[in-house]
Amino acid sequence: MNTSVLLDQIRRKANFSNARLAQLLGTSLVSLTRWQRGMGEPSPLQARRLAELYDSLLTGRALAGFCPTPFSSRGARNRVGGQGLLGETLQTTTYSEAPNAPILTRLAKAGVFSDDGRLTIENLLLAHRVPSRTMDVPFSGGISAGKNTYTYDAHTYHTKVPPQGISELLSYYLPEGGLVLDPFSGSGMTGVAASVIGNDCILNELSPAACFISNRFTTAINPAAFEAAVASLMTGLTDLRKELYSTECRECGKSVELLYTVWSYRVICKDCRREFLLWEQCKSFGRSVKEHKILGEFPCPSCKKMQRKSLLKRTLAQPVLVGYKCCGSRQQEVTHPPSPNDLRNIDKFESSASLAEGFYPDKVLADGVNLRQPTKHGLDKIEKFYTRRNLCALSHIWKRIHHVESAQIAGHLAFVFTSLYQRVSRLSEFRFWGGSGNMARYNVPFIFNEANVFTSFERKARTILDHLETTAQAFKGQVAVVHGSATTMDMIPHDSVDLIFTDPPFGANINYSEMNLLWESWLGSYTDTKNEAIINRVQHKGVAEYESLMTQSLSEAFRVLRPGHWLLLVFMNSSCEVWAALRNAVSSAGFQVAKMDLFDKQHGTFKQFVSENTAGMDLVLHCLKPGAGSPAAPAGEVGTDVIGFLRSRCSSLPTNIFLHVGREEEVDYRTLYSEWLAQGFGDERKFLGFADFRKIVDVWLNEDHQ
Repeated sequence: MNTSVLLDQIRRKANFSNARLAQLLGTSLVSLTRWQRGMGEPSPLQARRLAELYDSLLTGRALAGFCPTPFSSRGARNRVGGQGLLGETLQTTTYSEAPNAPILTRLAKAGVFSDDGRLTIENLLLAHRVPSRTMDVPFSGGISAGKNTYTYDAHTYHTKVPPQGISELLSYYLPEGGLVLDPFSGSGMTGVAASVIGNDCILNELSPAACFISNRFTTAINPAAFEAAVASLMTGLTDLRKELYSTECRECGKSVELLYTVWSYRVICKDCRREFLLWEQCKSFGRSVKEHKILGEFPCPSCKKMQRKSLLKRTLAQPVLVGYKCCGSRQQEVTHPPSPNDLRNIDKFESSASLAEGFYPDKVLADGVNLRQPTKHGLDKIEKFYTRRNLCALSHIWKRIHHVESAQIAGHLAFVFTSLYQRVSRLSEFRFWGGSGNMARYNVPFIFNEANVFTSFERKARTILDHLETTAQAFKGQVAVVHGSATTMDMIPHDSVDLIFTDPPFGANINYSEMNLLWESWLGSYTDTKNEAIINRVQHKGVAEYESLMTQSLSEAFRVLRPGHWLLLVFMNSSCEVWAALRNAVSSAGFQVAKMDLFDKQHGTFKQFVSENTAGMDLVLHCLKPGAGSPAAPAGEVGTDVIGFLRSRCSSLPTNIFLHVGREEEVDYRTLYSEWLAQGFGDERKFLGFADFRKIVDVWLNEDHQ
């Protein structure tokens, strides 16, 4: 029975939605839809899980005989609500009279973060003196891993590899366990994956904020103690919460909690120079929320000439909408223009809201690729990224966290705090249909959403609680996080780790040190950008500098990896120069590229579908460190031209599955580009950038090639 038929049988027998089935299999909804249409196949582990699920249903056991993955949710985030998480709890949270040391100081010793403060790199190396068995041939079959788990969502980061996909690769290459290293750990997903399957792991990271996030993701604390701490934290700030976020119900007149306030900039017409409120001109209501829009072009209310929103000069922002729940179903959110009392309160907060002194950042923005846009719009200090009301709430929460006596509990409360990232700032773009405002750039939207800090904190706490009750309970391996550069991993001796899995910076795609500034300003420690492997004109780093830093980093990876063992490197870029730089770095370090596979971590976002210059699925390079008696790595198909590749694929071209955007199905250029790259990574291959590749495909599609 092929995959498409098997999926259809399971859905019919169990009455599963595609979303539920994707979650059970640990894949994305987009990937599941592709399989149903005969485009691509599940990974070996997912194929086994698919067969197990079908067998459970066939024998009448339903889900009783089907064991969910450690990454599956048990629904903790749906169980809790109200102003606290549980209300009644047996756990207590102890507070000190004076504030404790900064969070990073409490969690790290000599630059090493670990869950109990005693784990050292020396301990891990000592436990793995004997090399672990690995495989002689590379993993067979691509990887598809969805982002639709509460572990993945527990804390935002600019890019993450779903841990269930990583764990499948680790299980193959280290069937009896071993010591894993990630030189560019980012959010720590490699550590999560390794610990779940029982492998020990060293996570190395240049950013202090990313070290903190990696450490918290890989630390298991008592879920009940965490739940109680969140409830205690919120209870202690009840009066402030009521003062800052109260409005009156327009139907019954009762005082209710304000969930959010929408703000719109006033702008100046490019033609008549008259000022007007943008919200009044650019909002467009459809028959349902999904059809509501913020228009990009609209006529000026004075001169009637068409204006493009992105070109208008801004003046001041003002509140235009508030949201709350009260009359009727309390699950139903209602929105209204702000009342006179709302406006008076906002004016009062903006001028005199009392901040917790010493517990909010006063960092001035330096020059940066991603820092110029907020500075241009007056957000030249981190504190200005927030409304005064939200900054007040955040500062008092941050202060109370620093009074928690337990370093581990305080660390996890800070984990919730930092998970809010941009969604409680002026950078959170308003969307009629809701959703997160976090993104890997500091875009100051014309219309932004001022979210209630307390409800946002509780919502993220529920997701983290789910992670603690599911994935974190399965942790078996030990994880240490090292604050340092991948170019000099001096704490690790030669030939001492069994496998390296890493997802390094993709050239100029994301400016990590700039994007981590928001976190690091609160944490009080900043990235040293000297050895940041990135293309960034403000840092005076081009492709050559990026290649040099990647070569140093991969040479260090080669040094510490045991002979005959594997480096798995996840990568994607739309630039041919960046691909050439990566190939040179891999080759110069001494690795042999045995194979390249697609790593499908699609989420089906709007940006993926509409951005013309965004490349497709990530690739995973299976790189071997040759050892005595190691077989030579098989050569890739060198010099495969695009037309020849397309002719080989013409009977089964991949197409885009637009689940969330109203567009007709069309050829998936991004997947094609990924597949073309994966077919030939040899030294003689001439790389093409994604834009040039797409032009060639367009010409070929318009020809008669039957």
